[in-house]
Amino acid sequence: MDVEVYYSGQRGGTMPYAALPAFRLFCKQNGFQLKWDLTNKRVDLDLGLKGKVCALFTGISSGATAYEWEVLGSVQKFLSDSGMEVVLSQNNTSLAKNTDVAIRFSLKEMRVLEKPRLIFFQSEDEKRQELVKCLRTEMQQSGIPCHYKVIKNQKQPSIVHIQLQLPHYTEVSKRKIYAEKISLHLASGILEYFQNGLHIQPMAFLPPNILKLFYSTMLFTSDKESQQGADEKPLAEEQSTIQESDQPSNEASESNSESNSDQEELLILAEEELLEQVVTIHPVEEVPEHVELRAAAEVYFDYTLIHSESVEKPYLLIGTLQVKNTGNVELNNPIVCLRVSPVDSIKMGGQVLPPKLVETMAVQGTSGLKGWRYLEDDWFAQAMERGEYWIAPIQPVTIAPESTESFQNFQISFMKQEAGKGIVVEGVVLCNDQTVHFSANNRIAVSF
Repeated sequence: MDVEVYYSGQRGGTMPYAALPAFRLFCKQNGFQLKWDLTNKRVDLDLGLKGKVCALFTGISSGATAYEWEVLGSVQKFLSDSGMEVVLSQNNTSLAKNTDVAIRFSLKEMRVLEKPRLIFFQSEDEKRQELVKCLRTEMQQSGIPCHYKVIKNQKQPSIVHIQLQLPHYTEVSKRKIYAEKISLHLASGILEYFQNGLHIQPMAFLPPNILKLFYSTMLFTSDKESQQGADEKPLAEEQSTIQESDQPSNEASESNSESNSDQEELLILAEEELLEQVVTIHPVEEVPEHVELRAAAEVYFDYTLIHSESVEKPYLLIGTLQVKNTGNVELNNPIVCLRVSPVDSIKMGGQVLPPKLVETMAVQGTSGLKGWRYLEDDWFAQAMERGEYWIAPIQPVTIAPESTESFQNFQISFMKQEAGKGIVVEGVVLCNDQTVHFSANNRIAVSF
């Protein structure tokens, strides 16, 4: 009997039922989360950090700079594929009480400073010492000098504060380099903290597509090359044997030239027959003439609800909308519509940019700007009127068959509702110039 294996909701294949105990131990040792469904004979694997929450805060000043948002936005994208929920905020520091990691990053420009430096404002809270140690180890590799300042009686000891101090009038190009270095090593330090504290191997941080790429390229390349060499060798030997056996001997050549000419003609005919046999043995597979093209997708929500015990503090819902292409045609440029109710009780947040701010605040990737944006400039007015948030990718997006694209870490905040009332979020995805649409299989509902 075979067992179905799914990883992050995607079907990975099957394995023998007898291998289940050893497979469970392997997953436990490496930090994967495993759930065994006895009824359906199915194994569901999840990333090692699924369920963990990381809160990232900008500077405490009211005018938080775009630079701080840029750095933390990059950290969020680095960590989003590891399975944890990453929350970006400015002043809602109460979130730190319900998170596994809380970090504040701020920028300060100084006229008297000659070189950039990083300042760790370290509290006396022993619970955060290991996190500071991991962050310090990674940030030192950025090449930016690190300094530490212990603060006694800190108001928010659970938050680790890191400040980048730059000389005034630092060039824009250098600022971008510093931002890339800081975001990379800051994300690495957070992962190292979970690796050390939870004894999770980095393998369990990787999404399915990266694991598949690693195993297919790193582990099986040598086997394929050796097999290819083994397949090619007999053919070369066969050709060598044919040439040697069909070559006329020197004695026969000297005794009869006409016989030699006849043998050459026979050799040509034999080679032509051999080529025909090769072609016959390796026919080209014909493509079916009639293939029904089908656009289909599975759309569903993953979400985490964070709330404070204080009545004055809002609830925070962090969600991800997964879109898996289950058809046999590509799905291009998905547009997400989130329908919320009641409209006046919900605020939309996260790394979704208004169209006017895309050029200045979008994250710069290797292939250009990337991220998500609101579809219209008056998105807020439309949301208040219709209860719908329309969101589109900044960069062109193509979802190949059996692949998954995610609208990650959107944030919805709301106050506690009256008894008997609740909050509802529904999702619809439109693709291929809005010619096809798919409704989410589930919805988010919070009742009071």
